[in-house]
Amino acid sequence: MEHQRKILALTSSKGGVGKTHVAVSLSAAIAKRNARVLLIDADLGNGTVSDRIGFYPKFNLAHFFLKEKDLGDLIEETPFGFFLIGGERGNFALANLNYLQKMKFLRSFIKVSRNFDFVVLDLASGINRQAVDFALLAEKTIVVTSPNDLISAYGSVRACFSRFRQLEIGLSKRIEGYKARRFFSPLVLMNKVADFNQGKSSFEALESAVENRLNGAISPFGIKMNYLGAVFHDLELFKKSEERQRPVSVVSVYSKVAFCIDLIASAICSPSSFGGFDGEKRLRYTIHILMEQQERLRKVLTQKVMKISPVRFPFRQRNQSISH
Repeated sequence: MEHQRKILALTSSKGGVGKTHVAVSLSAAIAKRNARVLLIDADLGNGTVSDRIGFYPKFNLAHFFLKEKDLGDLIEETPFGFFLIGGERGNFALANLNYLQKMKFLRSFIKVSRNFDFVVLDLASGINRQAVDFALLAEKTIVVTSPNDLISAYGSVRACFSRFRQLEIGLSKRIEGYKARRFFSPLVLMNKVADFNQGKSSFEALESAVENRLNGAISPFGIKMNYLGAVFHDLELFKKSEERQRPVSVVSVYSKVAFCIDLIASAICSPSSFGGFDGEKRLRYTIHILMEQQERLRKVLTQKVMKISPVRFPFRQRNQSISH
């Protein structure tokens, strides 16, 4: 594939870690930065993206695999700035694609992705071959987990690494002169954290487990993980998001969750993307996002004041009395 655009795949080995919430809010946050973003509900047998945002495209991936529509025909723009290819719930055939169907999707996906700056794949939970193959299709594989689910995150990294190694060895044998990639480099997004320190320490625990148990065990291949960032836990906000069918970052623009999503979107959109969040970068991104939020808040307050009092009065001089 020509990796001229950034293709992001969000994966997890179990459900309930908030992967779809993150995918939707992250797509909206990246789109706010004047980028063309396509979100694909690639949980092919049990897609829930449309339920999260209350937006149901006329056609979805079922129509593509039934040969009724081209993949490009499925794209619709959402009210949240990004484009969507919808999935379908409870479709057994979609959840178990054969080889030819996967290759058809891959060819069409490459063609469609050329029209976007970023493509986000919200994958099915689990470590079945279909989910893992789609995770490795992306330029960057993002493992979404939480401090309470590090064992499942380890399983997701291990499964992807095993398949990565298998594919690289196979390509080396079949393609003359092919130079196999030695390292699988996933990004880890820590969801549902109490604070940034918990997110970073949880990542370090996961990184240590991977280093001790997987790296070096299958020479010459290895794993180089990077920390993408963390998202705060706010159960009430997530419930409100599901009730209103809106992205979390849209339901509460100035919440801690929206702040975290904006941090991650900034990291993804910056030229030095995916390098991890050291202290200097975090400070720079924090200042940048705070300035953006301050400007948005100023505009919102101005609009509210104008609704209450649309007539603009000239400001008085400091020592000027009202009678003047």
